[in-house]
Amino acid sequence: MLDPPGHKADSSPLYASGRESNTRPRGRNRGRNRGTRGRRSRRARPDRWWGSRPGRAGIGLAIGGAAVGLLVTVLSGREPGLVLGIFLLAGTAAGALAVQPRAAYLIIPVPPLAYAVAATLAGLIHDHAASTSHTALAISVAQWIASGFLAMTAATLMAVAVTTARWAAGRRHRRRQRPAGPPFAPRARTGS
Repeated sequence: MLDPPGHKADSSPLYASGRESNTRPRGRNRGRNRGTRGRRSRRARPDRWWGSRPGRAGIGLAIGGAAVGLLVTVLSGREPGLVLGIFLLAGTAAGALAVQPRAAYLIIPVPPLAYAVAATLAGLIHDHAASTSHTALAISVAQWIASGFLAMTAATLMAVAVTTARWAAGRRHRRRQRPAGPPFAPRARTGS
């Protein structure tokens, strides 16, 4: 069967020259490039993962670090402490660096909460004698959480430091991008 003039066998229309096919996006990608006239397309530069994620991704990384620490602590048969604290620090660092600079502050309260939950779970799994009475359970939970005080403090301070540094760097970057001009425009004097 012959194709109509101006069309290839794949049914995409040809340009007037008859040599090039139409490169207009089809389907899902059709609306993706709208509004990019006069500015660089997002696809022109390589995508960055670090520093471009939403705040919930950073929170997830911090909680994930505590969860991995919980798993390693339980599998090693130890009480909560150093191992859980190291994984908490690693997860907090990854979370604070992965999020957008304006969302980095969301990571600050996560380390103590994540450690408290992970330490309680690891302690309950490791020490079955703590569940004999409510008083013994309360004392054991307090000890498990207190064993990670330094790790929780270090992770929180690291989150604050990373947030402050990224905020200051973003502010400097925005200041450099402003057009250099006079801070105010002089008024024109009117003659009287």
